[in-house]
Amino acid sequence: MQKFIGYAQEILQGLTTTLTLFIISLVTGFVLAALVAAFQIRFRGRAAQLVWSLMFCIRGVPLLLILYVVYYGFPLLPAVRESFLWTVFVSPFWCAIICLSVVEMAFTSEIIRGAYHQTPKEQVEAARSLGLTGFQTFRVAILPAMLRNGFPAYTTEVILLCKSTALAFTITVMDIMGYANEIRSRTLDIYPPLLIAGAIYILIAIFSRTVLATAFSLVALSGRKSSEAA
Repeated sequence: MQKFIGYAQEILQGLTTTLTLFIISLVTGFVLAALVAAFQIRFRGRAAQLVWSLMFCIRGVPLLLILYVVYYGFPLLPAVRESFLWTVFVSPFWCAIICLSVVEMAFTSEIIRGAYHQTPKEQVEAARSLGLTGFQTFRVAILPAMLRNGFPAYTTEVILLCKSTALAFTITVMDIMGYANEIRSRTLDIYPPLLIAGAIYILIAIFSRTVLATAFSLVALSGRKSSEAA
């Protein structure tokens, strides 16, 4: 038991790094995804197709490969070595942030776009027939429907992002998995450190799911009140 406590205390030293990776990548990825989805919804034709193809390619490439290319490959480029970008790409932490954010953007943009197109047209037309402005129509009719349609998929994506942060240790980031792997290599004790790390990731996933469910309930309630007021 004392051994487990000692391992847990050491592994928890990486909790702050893991949460920082998770939160920054989640927020950055969502903002970028909203912009990408808005562009695809607003503009049709070849430009939207090119953006969709780019997002598809990012979704199709393993995150580990992207991490290796960015961390080990980008610093070798003359344009990076001779500019301020060197300080960014030489840091494993910021390379992990960039990679996680880009992958999160690619998946979340598709969730947002799909949720938008699943909104019933009759619901939008009914809101417009009431004389609502474009923003009011989006807030009262479109946004609640998008939340209902996209919430299950987005919740799954957030949990996947939480687990994906564990790959950051492969480029020397000392997060939860980094400390667990260091203990495993040093002591040759395989199961205890990995089980402790797994339990911590499960707790983060449960907490994230609870926060998202609460936020969804609050936004949905606000949307119903706005609809009734209208």
